[in-house]
Amino acid sequence: MRQERRWWLVGGLVASGMLCLWCGAFAGVGGWIAGRDMGRREARIEAQATTVAHAALPELGVLVTRLDRSGPAMRAGIERGDLIVAIDSIPVQDARDLRTQLLRHQAGDRVRMTVLRERGELNLSVELGAFPGNPAAPYLGVYYTARGEEPADL
Repeated sequence: MRQERRWWLVGGLVASGMLCLWCGAFAGVGGWIAGRDMGRREARIEAQATTVAHAALPELGVLVTRLDRSGPAMRAGIERGDLIVAIDSIPVQDARDLRTQLLRHQAGDRVRMTVLRERGELNLSVELGAFPGNPAAPYLGVYYTARGEEPADL
């Protein structure tokens, strides 16, 4: 009789240990999966905060939500919260327009960007850099969003 009780005790301890290991492994994998898109969620939150802070801005244009610290845009004086409304006097209505206008240029080209800032409209000259991983493609060094779109980078 005592032998039977011990086997149940041993079996129960082994089962408890296996359950703890399984839960720990599941929590680790779950944490890894949940943390993978942390940067994406952070960018979305920043974009929403910037959009809310600049609610009075026009619907057209591309809102700069973040800048590459060593990128061409920051060197030219573009700031977080600026609204890019034109490149070389061609209106930019959304992210697609911004990308299309930039792809007409090469790394090293100078473009004239019109941005709206709290103090009014500014015309800035930006020398485009080389896109990381594709030296021929132009790189502006901004993270941006058009109203109602997910943040992106260019």
